Amino acid sequence: MIAGARFTGCVLVAWLAGLPATAVQQAPPSDDVRTLTYASRDGTDLLLDLYLPAQPIRRPTPVILFLHGGGWSGGTRTTGPDFKRYFARDGFAMVSIEYRLTPAVTFPANVEDVRTAVRWLKANAASHGLDPDRICLWGTSAGGHLAAVAGLAPRGMFEGRDNLNYTSTVRCVLDGYGPTRFDAMDAQTEEERATLQPAVVSINVGARGRGAPDGAAPVTGADARGAGPGAGGRGAVPHDAAASPESRLVGAPVQTVPERVRAASPITYVGKDAPPFLIMHGLADASVPHGQSVMLYDALKGEGREVTLRLIDGLPHTFFNRTDLDETAGPFQMQVREHLGGGPEVRRTERLGVFEVAREFFRRHLR
Repeated sequence: MIAGARFTGCVLVAWLAGLPATAVQQAPPSDDVRTLTYASRDGTDLLLDLYLPAQPIRRPTPVILFLHGGGWSGGTRTTGPDFKRYFARDGFAMVSIEYRLTPAVTFPANVEDVRTAVRWLKANAASHGLDPDRICLWGTSAGGHLAAVAGLAPRGMFEGRDNLNYTSTVRCVLDGYGPTRFDAMDAQTEEERATLQPAVVSINVGARGRGAPDGAAPVTGADARGAGPGAGGRGAVPHDAAASPESRLVGAPVQTVPERVRAASPITYVGKDAPPFLIMHGLADASVPHGQSVMLYDALKGEGREVTLRLIDGLPHTFFNRTDLDETAGPFQMQVREHLGGGPEVRRTERLGVFEVAREFFRRHLR
């Protein structure tokens, strides 16, 4: 066990004791949450929260690693939905990490943190009953960008320095409205301005459900623009500007450093080894144009990889932060583009809940 681990709640012993299935099914959900250090940088510990399920879908337990949004400058490991509900109570181990933020660091320090966390989970899997071969990434906004880069970059790149005898490869990636090519964002914003849909819900940025979680930091940067009433909407800070979250991530205005922008783009690393992707983006997103997600989908499809794009009517930026979204506003109409590899693209329209779609994706690839 790693020193300094903090345990809260209780561990469900009925499952381990081998009680009858009926007893297990009636047991309350697990509240076993462990806060652990996965790396230290410049004298600061990088923390993760591990949420263990009462009833794993398999043993050892598959893992979903969540990466918060916040414009690469804000947010914490508590910024997101209720991780017990999504998706520890479905039998997955949920892990939410903190990574280094701008302006203290620039790219690729934060994606190195993501890959370091993946390798830490593999190195310490046996101590926590985790399956080192069944890990998926789920990121939102800035976290979606990091998830895509970490999931696609070749082995040996952006690795950091810890547990290098393990790989940072993952089974799948869910990219929620993450930026893809920073130097195209302002042009796409103008192209989409006339068709930007009104939001059918408001999102309390950084909140789980209806209220902010204990200890949650305010979300800033790209994640805050257009996320709710009065947030400013598109154009509040042009993506090309020196003060934009994207420019701060690469250390200069994005149009002046094309080589850095290319290095920070997940499209650069799309190849034959890309894991399955699910990309989800709201058509009322006033912060990141949905064309960014279309670009990543087209790149993965062009390489013959398994990828699904879902463009969702009426949803604004940061919609995954709202735990009760499906119950209060869903199901949502989705334009679906799907390429499963080895066949033609399929297009259709569906009405589903966003967490319902995410759950099925993880079940398919981690079960």
